[in-house]
Amino acid sequence: MSEIDNINYPAPKQEYKVLVRCFTFNQSKYIEDALNGFVMQQTNFPFVCLVMDDASIDGEQAVLKEWMGCECDMSRAEAINIPTSHVVIVPHKTNAYCTFAFYFLKQNLFKAYDEKMRHVTPWREKCKYEAICEGDDYWIDPLKLQKQVDFLDSNPEYGMCYSRCNYFNQEKKQFERYGWGGPNVSFEDIIKECTVPTHTVMLRENIYRRYRKEDHTKNKGWLMGDYPMWIWFAHESRIHFMEDITSVYRVLDNSLSHSNKLYVYEKFMISTYDILSYFCNLYNCQSLLSSDRLYTALFNAAVMYGDIKKEKEYFRKIKKRNFKQRIKHIICCNKLIYNIFASRLFYTK
Repeated sequence: MSEIDNINYPAPKQEYKVLVRCFTFNQSKYIEDALNGFVMQQTNFPFVCLVMDDASIDGEQAVLKEWMGCECDMSRAEAINIPTSHVVIVPHKTNAYCTFAFYFLKQNLFKAYDEKMRHVTPWREKCKYEAICEGDDYWIDPLKLQKQVDFLDSNPEYGMCYSRCNYFNQEKKQFERYGWGGPNVSFEDIIKECTVPTHTVMLRENIYRRYRKEDHTKNKGWLMGDYPMWIWFAHESRIHFMEDITSVYRVLDNSLSHSNKLYVYEKFMISTYDILSYFCNLYNCQSLLSSDRLYTALFNAAVMYGDIKKEKEYFRKIKKRNFKQRIKHIICCNKLIYNIFASRLFYTK
């Protein structure tokens, strides 16, 4: 038996309505925006923000400790040391309903996701709902949690709700998309297109525990942990979409979904297709998915990156080509024309 198996993971001493889960790594430049978004929440119920730093190497743990020392009531802090982490549980100074549980991991657990989740489990057992926000995104609506809890409390048949967000391009220092997110809430809709911003989501905890127990992601190697969850929730419960813009998604260079390398984006799209194939087979609805879905996405990416060889390869694999795809193919094969029209016609992310 390993040392991890014997860890007595810290557990809350009271019940909270909402667990806000924030996993963060090397986001020292952005994490304060996320923390301030949590603190601004105006609720009539207690909520706890579990902020887990995955052994960052960019000084983020120091940023977190400095923010905690300034913003939280350290006279009431409880510090706990366990083999994997130094933990500080502390209430906020001015928001009486807001408590923080800071986990400063001693080693990176990115590849040991189950071990990381063991730290979260005791908190889930004391909460009714779970909201998600990674350390580089942030909330801008002070009533986000309250509105979502009010809806889920009144509609027990719903297991999940989400809303819209704005896109902020960090490199350009400007907003480039407003109100992204859409009402794709049925199983069929989410299979066709995912329009769920993860950092806007709230989940019903008892249903989420079912999802974790079924463990559909085990040994799959998928590059997304959220999309499988939305598909499963859409099949096993109901999902509610809110029109409100509640948060900001920060677009960072060279993330999986915004890489400047085609092969990285290809891996992302192939992984997405694997997820869809898995659930379509699981629920016996293979008719919702065709190979053209994958090759169209890869074709668009190759056009966008200007890789003519790859563009031709994927174009040939699309069985039912439409007029727009044929035009793209013609233009992409002519470098002069492509350079003129690419920025206006081919940006498909």
